[in-house]
Amino acid sequence: MTKILLMLKPRLKSVSRFLVPLFIALFFISLLSVKTRRAPWYEQWTWNVMSPVVSFFSWTHQETGSFWRRYIYFIGIVRENEDLQKEVDILRQRVATEVETEAENKRLADLLDLKTKSWPGSIAARVVGYDPRSEFKSLRINKGTKEGIKPDMPVVAPEGLVGKIGPVFSHDALVLLIVDPASTVDVLLQRSRARALLVGMEKETELRPGYFLTRLEYLKRTSDIQMGDTVVTSGLDQLFPKGILVGTVEAVQNGRFGIFIDAEVVPIVDFSRMEEVLVLKQ
Repeated sequence: MTKILLMLKPRLKSVSRFLVPLFIALFFISLLSVKTRRAPWYEQWTWNVMSPVVSFFSWTHQETGSFWRRYIYFIGIVRENEDLQKEVDILRQRVATEVETEAENKRLADLLDLKTKSWPGSIAARVVGYDPRSEFKSLRINKGTKEGIKPDMPVVAPEGLVGKIGPVFSHDALVLLIVDPASTVDVLLQRSRARALLVGMEKETELRPGYFLTRLEYLKRTSDIQMGDTVVTSGLDQLFPKGILVGTVEAVQNGRFGIFIDAEVVPIVDFSRMEEVLVLKQ
């Protein structure tokens, strides 16, 4: 045993000379704080060069992500607004349809009431055409010979007299309005019972735009007539039933001949707004 120790002693001395300084160096290095150690100069130079680039790419990444988030949010808002606008348009159309249906139902109810109470045998028709610029003041209805329509049949609306049937076709017909110059109606002043002939005019009244006037002819100078008098059919022409409301007197003036006076009459019916009529059977 003693011999072995003597043989290893030189080797242990050489190893201890190497290990002792190594352990001492490691010990002091372990005592140093990480924060107190300085990075090598090449690491510092590399970091100084790369730091702006890294910062730029980091900012670009953040801004790009923020932009896309805002863009996607904006696109979502736009699509949501478009969807809401479509819903508003649909609801607006539904409201318009309901209002139109309600108005039509009211008109038809008034027309049915007039048909039931006054002219049970009349024929209800819808107005399908009206052109006030044409040479003849007329409108077109959707009933013709197939439905029993004949020329010269009186045509009325809930408000009053419209005119008479003109040319008739299979499933439609033209109505000659009382404002047409070719139209004549025997009428009475309801208050004084004075009789006259109602003739259509091509003149538009200034008091009620869109209304064409009619004129009373062959009204005696001695007739009792005043502004605002109500004009009704007399029934003496054997064409229009008696007592249908025609219009009101708007102006009175001396006639072309000494024994007569003329008077302008505004029709009670607004022909441009009319949508349904009754055709009276004679």
